[in-house]
Amino acid sequence: MELFAQPDGHYLKVLYDLSLTVPVGECHGITGEGAFELQLVSEIIGNVKPHEKGLCSLMEIGMMRQKRRILPHVYYINDQRVLFDHMHVLGYLMFASEHAPGSAAQKQAHWLKLLLRTGLYPFALTYIHSLNPAEYALVSALLAYGSAARLVVMDLSRIDVPHALFDPFAALMRELTDAGKTVVVANRSRELIQRACTSASFLIDGTIAASGAIPVLCANYDRRVLTVETPQPDAACDALRSAFPALRVACEDSGVSLYRSGSNAEPCDVSCAAAALEAAHVPFSAVRLPGPSLEQAYREVKRTL
Repeated sequence: MELFAQPDGHYLKVLYDLSLTVPVGECHGITGEGAFELQLVSEIIGNVKPHEKGLCSLMEIGMMRQKRRILPHVYYINDQRVLFDHMHVLGYLMFASEHAPGSAAQKQAHWLKLLLRTGLYPFALTYIHSLNPAEYALVSALLAYGSAARLVVMDLSRIDVPHALFDPFAALMRELTDAGKTVVVANRSRELIQRACTSASFLIDGTIAASGAIPVLCANYDRRVLTVETPQPDAACDALRSAFPALRVACEDSGVSLYRSGSNAEPCDVSCAAAALEAAHVPFSAVRLPGPSLEQAYREVKRTL
């Protein structure tokens, strides 16, 4: 129901014709470039914001469109700071699980083992007020692990997760799904989504442009054949375009990438590309076969819309 106001006085829907299915028991990432759009999708999934029309079902339970409340089987996380700042992380986890079954010693051992498995043990005695937004979200996800919620919605649309926390995020997402929970993560970093999630959706121009298992998305849309690291990308592009006219050659941040244009690509291997660059006297430091990249898949989907 949200609208963008245009300079000409017209209004544009933030989201439209959006259809999304999240596989039960998986960690599903929703990624795009607009933080507000990602936030709004998360709020609709979490039943925080109403939607104009259509149906919403959370874990096979239909939601009334105007209900606007978090339900017991849903755990919602965003960038709001709602934990007790004066407690350290382990103390807060113990406080939150005070009424859970088991003795205090058993619960403390349980939390410490989880912190060790996920690589989050350095935060055990860190006070919550000193956590950055990404670390704070991880603590909230730890609380979700200890809850009875079946669906965990993590709106990280306005949180920049540092690379150092990618592995802890991925480990904790695995713990959540192994515990039988379904997780939805919204974030602008395709690298984080690829590392932490099993499936993903691309939110582009207010709608879901592509969705599926991450290996399938990469296989279908990451069309790179080779990548070249070179201090002279323009010269490298010219040389490679002449050598491989059937491939699309583009300058990237760290060099040059060669893309297939369809299902059948012109033969092109590392030695052929290196020979073409050497013949053109273009210096390069590396020519390699690229690994699957959700970022590249996203760029290709957006380019072809």
